[in-house]
Amino acid sequence: MLLPTKVKVPMKLPPLLDTRFAQFLQVLPADYHEQAYAFKAFARPRKIKSPLQLLQ
Repeated sequence: MLLPTKVKVPMKLPPLLDTRFAQFLQVLPADYHEQAYAFKAFARPRKIKSPLQLLQ
């Protein structure tokens, strides 16, 4: 008897959500990355590596 194994499968966003996030990024100011550091919304990369990943 074989036991089920845990397989990690990366989750893909449905196309609709993917386009919504792209539209959201277009509305942000061009320097949102720098502002995230300036306002301490993003201070040190650990598991979340960038302000963009934090927004996602």
